[in-house]
Amino acid sequence: MNRSLIAIAGLAVLGFSCKDSNNDESVMGNWKAESPFEGVARSGAASFVIDTAAYISTGSDNNNNRLADLWEYNGRTWTQKANFPGAGRTGASGFAVAGKGYVGLGQLQGGVYVKDFYSYDPTANKWTKIADYMGTGRVGTVSFSVNNKGYVGTGFDGNNLNDLYSYNPTSATWTKENSFPGAKREGAVAMVINNLVYVGTGTGNAQTLRDWWEFNPSNGIWTQKKDFTTDQSAIMRSYASSFVINNRGYLLMGVNGDSKVWTYDAATDTWASDYEYTNTNNKFRAAPSGRSRAVSFSMKNLGYIATGAASTTRLDDIYSFNPAAAREVVE
Repeated sequence: MNRSLIAIAGLAVLGFSCKDSNNDESVMGNWKAESPFEGVARSGAASFVIDTAAYISTGSDNNNNRLADLWEYNGRTWTQKANFPGAGRTGASGFAVAGKGYVGLGQLQGGVYVKDFYSYDPTANKWTKIADYMGTGRVGTVSFSVNNKGYVGTGFDGNNLNDLYSYNPTSATWTKENSFPGAKREGAVAMVINNLVYVGTGTGNAQTLRDWWEFNPSNGIWTQKKDFTTDQSAIMRSYASSFVINNRGYLLMGVNGDSKVWTYDAATDTWASDYEYTNTNNKFRAAPSGRSRAVSFSMKNLGYIATGAASTTRLDDIYSFNPAAAREVVE
């Protein structure tokens, strides 16, 4: 069974409804269709953000072919860059540290899980092989960067996993960190807020999971936060999208996801469902389709979701999300 990842963090200000001078209700949280991804439609791609540019690489297309191309997105246009040098793959992991991007792990065309890793220098447009991942080859990981290190953990290598490893680009070495203490899982999300990391959702032992954890990279301590309550059971999902804007986390879509954009306030350890991405009665100018195994990231105070799979169909669109703007309606 093919499984794939999807990597990687985002957050912003709580939404609300307001009235304009004509007493028409405005719905906060605007979606905008951006210039479509110029590579082939795909799911299970890896991504990373360096300064004001996002990068998307690898994945699998509608014929389930494994891909190895790399694309740069500056918020307006797409530019193809040097191909990922490893074998084409889906479900790879990506993160960025100190001006370089890193991509590795994943599943090859024949179903083999791999553990090779590569760094990308955007100035030279060049890839360099680095030390192999310290754990097993896998898909469905969480990946994030904080305090000048990259972290990759959990996932699926034929079994669900809960181990975690960090990469230090200065010493060019991987180090085993304290394992994720929740249930072993794949398809979870990670959000970095104020240099703390929040990890949860995903599936393990044939269950969609409801626990939520905080990781402090300065001391390696994991702290369990509040589980999703009964009225928050819709948060439970796998292979979802997430991003962080202005120290607020956003979670949406995924396998078994609902129509809401859920927000997480780390200061109060609370969730709210203030936004939606659907387009009831075609009222709004733009609305992304639901999907899983997409690429998601934040850049310039906007959240982005791109590519992914809607059922068995791979996608090649990209949408931006501005939580502080009212949704544009069709005139």
